[in-house]
Amino acid sequence: MDVRRSSAEQARLGDGDRAASGVLTLTDTSTEAGESRPQPPSRRRFDVASWPPARRNGWLLAAVAVAFGVFVPVVVGLGYPYSTDEAIYLSQFNPDVPTYGWAAWRAWGMPVLGAPMAALDAPLWAVRLYFVVLASAGLFLAFRPWLRVSARPLAPVAAALFAGTAVVVFNGSLALPNLYSALAAVAATGYFVVCRRSAENRRRSLFGLAAAVALAALVRPSDSLWLVLPLGLAWLALRDWRRPGILVAVAAGQVAGWAPWIIESLYLFGGPFQRLHLSSAMLGGTHLYPDLAMAGLYVKLWNSGSVGAVSLDVPVPLRGGAATVATVQLPGASYLDLLWWAAAAFALAVGALGAVRARRTAEGATPFLAPLVVGLCVAFPYLFMMRYGQLRFVLPVIGLLVLPVAYGVLEVGMLRLPRARLAAPVLAVAIALGLAGVQLLAAVNNRTGMTSRTVSYTAVVERLRELGVTGDCAVAGEGRFHIAYELGCDALGSAPNNTEPAALVSARGRGQLVAVVLRTPPRPGTFLEGWRPFVAPIPGQSGTWSIYLSPA
Repeated sequence: MDVRRSSAEQARLGDGDRAASGVLTLTDTSTEAGESRPQPPSRRRFDVASWPPARRNGWLLAAVAVAFGVFVPVVVGLGYPYSTDEAIYLSQFNPDVPTYGWAAWRAWGMPVLGAPMAALDAPLWAVRLYFVVLASAGLFLAFRPWLRVSARPLAPVAAALFAGTAVVVFNGSLALPNLYSALAAVAATGYFVVCRRSAENRRRSLFGLAAAVALAALVRPSDSLWLVLPLGLAWLALRDWRRPGILVAVAAGQVAGWAPWIIESLYLFGGPFQRLHLSSAMLGGTHLYPDLAMAGLYVKLWNSGSVGAVSLDVPVPLRGGAATVATVQLPGASYLDLLWWAAAAFALAVGALGAVRARRTAEGATPFLAPLVVGLCVAFPYLFMMRYGQLRFVLPVIGLLVLPVAYGVLEVGMLRLPRARLAAPVLAVAIALGLAGVQLLAAVNNRTGMTSRTVSYTAVVERLRELGVTGDCAVAGEGRFHIAYELGCDALGSAPNNTEPAALVSARGRGQLVAVVLRTPPRPGTFLEGWRPFVAPIPGQSGTWSIYLSPA
């Protein structure tokens, strides 16, 4: 059939003639002059299925970051009292609070990040909200380079697994460096892979790599060394990665991040090596021989969702010069914990098989191997070089290892079972829920303890304000750093129940009003017998706080 017919012939044929003659009339989208006719506006602008994978995954990642920013205030709240480290970091830039003591193991990353709120002397809830927003934005930016590493939703799934763990939820509103060290490590590894794989936006990726390494070194200088070590070895060993720009970016980031720490070391601590020695002594010393007991300790910490410090019978010199041994009893593994580890092991095994199959594809095995190798390297000093730790110390390890776990979860979802097409996606969802379920449960259970501490410390702060403890004042005893920071007072050491500590004597000699806060009354015969006693009732709780003000 001839489908071509001149416009003059078609004009002579009527509708009926066209139908009778069997002519197939085709609509021409172009005019005789060859110009395109105006097309109606596209209706697929909001069709998510038509979006490229990077755009879809980017919006999913943004949704995870927003959900994290909402979940943290709901679970932890915004009134959780300041820890000792937080009060010290924030006091460095707060003009209304005395600058608390600075130690060798601290770095300037967190004071810089918290400087806007500290300079404004913002209230506790505002500081907490600020760090929630900062952590949520950091979560998005850290996993963003992984959108270009894999076309699959690796980045949003890994970010969801990371953000769903209890230790991440607890640290989401805290002014502590470990979460930001983790986010920097995830971003640096992602940009490192992107710089090697893609020539698109190479300059922007190199800048992101340098910035991520600099942030890691600024908040945790020693951790950044274990981060760049595997990256440097990969640069040397693999020809495809051996590009000068990558090495320059990593080196520039390290120099920029380490510079404040090194300069301060030369002026205050007798040099970088002496400062490292002092930092090691605080943690009971370091060693290089295998110590698998620490690995078991971190497993128990993970299962319990604990955020406290633990050690394996290592004397830790505290600020007052006294040596104590930290002994913490952790609960044993439950059936839910065993399910978690079984799911994680299964996901990693499937991910390893998928990486082997993908090694000849365009994506390759890099999305699985790169974070796995870097994560294990970052974990080395905490597993084999010290016998003291907190779960937040290994946040960079968790942030990196959730990427191969997420890779395995996606591999499970890609399985094709002939007789059970829904089994693979259901299994993938079950693994994802199992990975996060135990930590979410721990987060919810610990909310009661968080609320109790918030109410307790708030009652003490309000009572001290009623007693006129403001201005030129000092606080010693339990919770002294949070209480002192809230009141704008100086923070002194603990108050033992015997003779008056030298720090309290010195403060009284300077004319400061000194308050000693104790959870239980002291035994008879201490120096506090000559002080003015008060009590601070705790709303909704049994017992009271004991407060002692220095003699008038």
